[in-house]
Amino acid sequence: MPAVCDLSKMKSVYFAGIGGISMSSLALILKNKGIMVSGYDFKESETTKMLEENGIKIDYTYEAADFPDADTVVYTAALKNDDPILIKARERNLSVFTRAELLGAITSDYKHSVGVAGTHGKSSTTGFLAEICLAAKNDSTILAGAVMPSVGSTFTVGGGDCAVFEACEYKNSYHSMQPTIKTILNVELDHVDFFGNLENVIESFRKYISKPGKNGENIAVVNLDNKNAFEAAKNTGADVKYFSLREKTDYYALNVDLSDGYGDFDIMKGESLLCHVKLSVPGIHNVANATAAAASADLCEIDSFAIKAGLENFIGVKRRFEKVKQLENDIVVIDDYAHHPDEIETTLNSAKNVARGKVICIFQPHTYSRTKALFGDFVKALSIADKVLLAPIYAARETDTLGISSDNLAEKIKGAESLYSFDELKARATELAENGDMVITMGAGDIYKVFAE
Repeated sequence: MPAVCDLSKMKSVYFAGIGGISMSSLALILKNKGIMVSGYDFKESETTKMLEENGIKIDYTYEAADFPDADTVVYTAALKNDDPILIKARERNLSVFTRAELLGAITSDYKHSVGVAGTHGKSSTTGFLAEICLAAKNDSTILAGAVMPSVGSTFTVGGGDCAVFEACEYKNSYHSMQPTIKTILNVELDHVDFFGNLENVIESFRKYISKPGKNGENIAVVNLDNKNAFEAAKNTGADVKYFSLREKTDYYALNVDLSDGYGDFDIMKGESLLCHVKLSVPGIHNVANATAAAASADLCEIDSFAIKAGLENFIGVKRRFEKVKQLENDIVVIDDYAHHPDEIETTLNSAKNVARGKVICIFQPHTYSRTKALFGDFVKALSIADKVLLAPIYAARETDTLGISSDNLAEKIKGAESLYSFDELKARATELAENGDMVITMGAGDIYKVFAE
């Protein structure tokens, strides 16, 4: 029988891959609970520096990675089973859990717990819910995948009866989680290195939706407008509540006005008005995210006044259409995490709606497998921009074995240029940009560094 992740038995925990957004949040949560925490990551980063400033010892080489006092090792899904740290932990008969198992243990003891899942939109929807909880003053615990400006962190730990967290599908991580409410934003083919095909992605989401919470509760908030999400919710045994921008259903947006790029609309619950909102973040996708958040919050028994206030207070999370710089001649620089064609299409359409001039996109493809599998979709989505500048592919966990590069994308996108350094990308974008233009750095790697200085 597999070991149960029990916080009460943990005295000293070693995190393998501690520099990740979620791993670092969990490390700080355990430290705040009085548990000794240390860890390993392969390189220094802003996150690891922050952890060290909080008194957490971090090793940066396998040679230095030793943890004689640890009773538990928590590891990120990016690590393989034969990783030296995991081998060492098992040789010492330590308890070994995945990041998802620890997250599941932390979030399973709440009356209301919302696991926000979907191929994209998780961080923004979690951010909307965080603002709703802050407006409700219900002392919720929030675990997001990006920094939330209102709390200055990716997480906040409260003593209330509600928890909100991102439930990631990669390597079926969310199957270790037991929220009472599962919010499904969309289901699309991604993480092709793991899932292989869309049918496997749908089946993975179906399994997530099917699993009840710790005390048997199982509500699913599902996007009726996304055919794959609708398919995944069939025959799950969950109490499915749908949200939509097109159909009258359990929760839906009505009278949507996007004339200035920012959603102004009614959120309906059946035939009744839940609230009217004017969003501070652009795009039709955020109308959908806000509607999903409102439905989830209502099911957590949060009143409509707090829902309205929270949705309107949300100004975005870090790296989600984030304004990072204002250049001369009213040229604005935006940074966005979009790395899947659907996300790119949504972000660039939003940009075109609010930009005063041209939209110049500096894109860094993320992983060779994703670029190869979704090549045509990337070409179509990126072509929305007025000008595309391409950085080399960010390898992440992969090596180049597929014969794909940014040069291939540049050949298929009209007017696109493939450049080989951040300095070249910055210089070329600055040269091209004119009065009122918008420059967007886009991707899940380190492309944000182009205009960091």
